[in-house]
Amino acid sequence: MISVAHIPQLVDNYSYAIIKNKDIVIVDPADSIPILKYINKNQLSLKAILLTHHHKDHTAGVEDILNKIKSKIPVYSPNKEIKNTTIKVKDKDLINLNFIQVEVISTPGHTRDHVIFYCKDQNILFSGDTLFRLGCGRIFEGTNQEMFTSLQKIYKLKDSTIVYCGHEYTNSNLNFLMSIFPQNENLLTEKEKINLQLKETGFSIPFNLGIEKHLNPFLSPNSDYLKDFKDKNNLSNFELFSYLR
Repeated sequence: MISVAHIPQLVDNYSYAIIKNKDIVIVDPADSIPILKYINKNQLSLKAILLTHHHKDHTAGVEDILNKIKSKIPVYSPNKEIKNTTIKVKDKDLINLNFIQVEVISTPGHTRDHVIFYCKDQNILFSGDTLFRLGCGRIFEGTNQEMFTSLQKIYKLKDSTIVYCGHEYTNSNLNFLMSIFPQNENLLTEKEKINLQLKETGFSIPFNLGIEKHLNPFLSPNSDYLKDFKDKNNLSNFELFSYLR
């Protein structure tokens, strides 16, 4: 049985631990200290590190983890220039770890090298800084078209997929959408659910992709509640995405 644990990082980052029995895989370590504490406390054996992109708030913890673990751990990333990368991955690659298979999906936009990790058999997606709950990543190196296309790749995944993203941005994303679509019933209902989830767990992550397809205008500009806005402003799907982004 696979489980996923949040390991809060820095101010609003998340690293994730994929665990089965005593084996663990770490996704996007920014700060080694809480990760090493988690591994040692639970007497886990680190099998691999997965990196979605080169930004330091997703990679800065790698070197210290490797130094402290003192064993040969593969580090998978989309860019050989990311320090400590041992295996470069690309779109459609399959990473076969000893307890889980991970598909690599290229999602340029936030950065040119960005990838996400999809565990199809487990219905789990690690979306890094491409997709957030009710939002998407800033476009630093890519283009609007690249990010739009990348999000459409995610849209095509199964509705039952559970998404783990790289930051706790949900409330700020929600506030932004409600400033454009005030008193929208879909968003007001979601706000109640988010507040309850935060109260119960401290996290608004993970979230269900099928629900997100109805709520997130960056992911699905065809959502019902966007129709009047698009028609009023005579916007195509891509133009709506670009306007909001």
